[in-house]
Amino acid sequence: MTESKLSLGQRTVNVPKRPKYANHIFSRVFRLDSASFLYRGGDSDPVYCISDRYSPFVKGEDPKAKVSIILEGDRPYQLRIAVRGHYHLEKPRYYVKDPREWAEWLWIIFPQDEISRLRWFLARFVDGNTKLWELII
Repeated sequence: MTESKLSLGQRTVNVPKRPKYANHIFSRVFRLDSASFLYRGGDSDPVYCISDRYSPFVKGEDPKAKVSIILEGDRPYQLRIAVRGHYHLEKPRYYVKDPREWAEWLWIIFPQDEISRLRWFLARFVDGNTKLWELII
């Protein structure tokens, strides 16, 4: 993390520079089986943006999710999931309902062994200040 200088009258103080949108409390990277996003922009045909570990069309994609507990402004704690890795584009196929009418447009698929790691990661965050007791159960 870099620092910036803040002038307070005749004194200058070094202040850690943090992103304006979020303060990452802690994070961990998890393997994904796949992550896909359906883009439905304007009058153009819908397009999938897909990163799929087991894609029959594209080899070598290695999707990952960076899962973070963040603080943004004066809001309560939030869970942030950011996807990284190589991806490819596809036109939606094999659908019954027009993709423009789908209620969902983003899918993040965790493999079974990563679900347990995710639970333990989130359980680290449970304490009297976070009010997330349901994660212990």
